[in-house]
Amino acid sequence: MTRSVLELRSGGLPYPHRGADGAWHYRHASRPEGPTALDRQAVTDFLGYEASHGRRIEVVADPGLADWRAWPAAPRPNPGAFPTQCCTHVYPGGCSARLVCHGTPAAVAARVLADGALRCAAAVTGRPAAELAAASTWGEPPDYFEHVMLAGGRCTAPEAVAASRASGRDLVPADLKPGYVPAVRFYFDWSALARLPGARFDGVHPVKIHHELRLDETLVAVIVHASQRHSVAAAAGRFSDRLAILSIERPSPQSWATEALSTAEKMA
Repeated sequence: MTRSVLELRSGGLPYPHRGADGAWHYRHASRPEGPTALDRQAVTDFLGYEASHGRRIEVVADPGLADWRAWPAAPRPNPGAFPTQCCTHVYPGGCSARLVCHGTPAAVAARVLADGALRCAAAVTGRPAAELAAASTWGEPPDYFEHVMLAGGRCTAPEAVAASRASGRDLVPADLKPGYVPAVRFYFDWSALARLPGARFDGVHPVKIHHELRLDETLVAVIVHASQRHSVAAAAGRFSDRLAILSIERPSPQSWATEALSTAEKMA
């Protein structure tokens, strides 16, 4: 994959996808009232990350965002300071927070806690990153599978990622109905992760970590649904003080993500 396309849209939702020509496309959706500092940083990050991996970049922008080349540079903003467009149709105030999240099925979470680290998909599966990329519905380049990816603290995408991992097929949050099996959500402080040597900023995720993310010095909280408490708690070990069990009857992805973030913020 030698080409990527950044689609700048006013309103709507982000959309990662593989184009008909095989190129990596990412639709970045800013709020209709105009781009924030976080939007401007995302564009800078996307361009820099793609160029660093040797991909030729094309930017296709809505008329109201056509001045993206003139957007001023600024210090990297903390995503917790800005609502994001990602979950606008779910949360009017956005899904971002100073805490970022990675979601897994309970069985995977137990292994992560026992091992003391989150590892990238290529390391976990033992499969080449290019093979994983070819099998993905979303069209991400192979290097994405060499990173541990994080989402906004209240984002519902980790729910779909965990459910996809359990089902063996790519899902989106809208596929998950009340009563689905919630993800175990691992929470981290964005500022702490941003300072790590392995931190990368791709313009898609608030941050991702190359190869592996060790938990000892970074984990803020692990939030588990009561239906999964036994399998996860038994493996928590030295992370038991960072484990919280929530009992919510028939949660939706939105209600689970909201309650999980609220609990994690109290533990931070």
